[in-house]
Amino acid sequence: MRATGTLITAAVTLITPFASLPAQSRPTVNAAFVVSTDWLADHRRDPNLVLIHVVDDSAYRKDHIPGSRSVWYRDFVMKRGLVSTELPSVEHLKAVMERLGISNRSHVVVYGVESPMATRFLFTLDYVGHDRMSFLDGGMTQWKAEGRAVTTEAVRPGVSSFMPRPREELVASADWITERTKRPGLALIDTRTDEEYLGTGGRSGMPSVGHLAGARQLQWEQLFRDSSATVLRSVAELQQLYSERVGDGKDVVTYCWVGYRGSATYFVARYLGYTTRLYDGSYQDWSQRNLPVRSGAAP
Repeated sequence: MRATGTLITAAVTLITPFASLPAQSRPTVNAAFVVSTDWLADHRRDPNLVLIHVVDDSAYRKDHIPGSRSVWYRDFVMKRGLVSTELPSVEHLKAVMERLGISNRSHVVVYGVESPMATRFLFTLDYVGHDRMSFLDGGMTQWKAEGRAVTTEAVRPGVSSFMPRPREELVASADWITERTKRPGLALIDTRTDEEYLGTGGRSGMPSVGHLAGARQLQWEQLFRDSSATVLRSVAELQQLYSERVGDGKDVVTYCWVGYRGSATYFVARYLGYTTRLYDGSYQDWSQRNLPVRSGAAP
């Protein structure tokens, strides 16, 4: 069941509204990080465009946007120890990009069966140093609703050459967060349900007793304005959601249970121009380390 986040949203203490910030202090929106279905229809045959369909089932074989290439979600995440969703090695990711026909010149546009599948791949592209990337606003749902063509024909790209430039600074660790939680300038965003955030329950058999101290909740579904959670809210609406949780001049760290849902709030923070990290291990890693958490609605 889709969570609404109304309980915690109401309980969050609002920080400076974005609209009241002086222009020079506002982050600069990375407008190219999001493209529309109209844009894709006009640019689908551009020679450097690579369209990626992220799947975890047979959805790609059923139908997909013509020209899109499929990648299995599990191809670009791995289990490390007791943490179930982590970045693989740079060498592994290089092989994935090359197998998909992605080069350093490619403009990669991504959509998925569920939006966090797409944003997790976009985070991965960001991590390996690929700047030319975009989220397809509306995804397959919007594309089909507009009556645009779909196909069952699979694309088998030729292998390309991709040179990673890893950005370790985009990944937060438990130690990194622990060292900074008592300093000004850090904004933690918890991308989980009310029950997980409050510590009154869990999700899919994953119990939670609360959230990281100082974290404010923003569920990934709140970023979208449609029932399928594929069409992003306006830039102004997204800026307001983040300003209520981040304030002026802070670095953002997002997390969820395993770094899946948190990739959505990570990507939108990057889209809005914030300096952002994803806590890849997220609450699963934090709880296994027996680090302190806070229950209840207060950050």
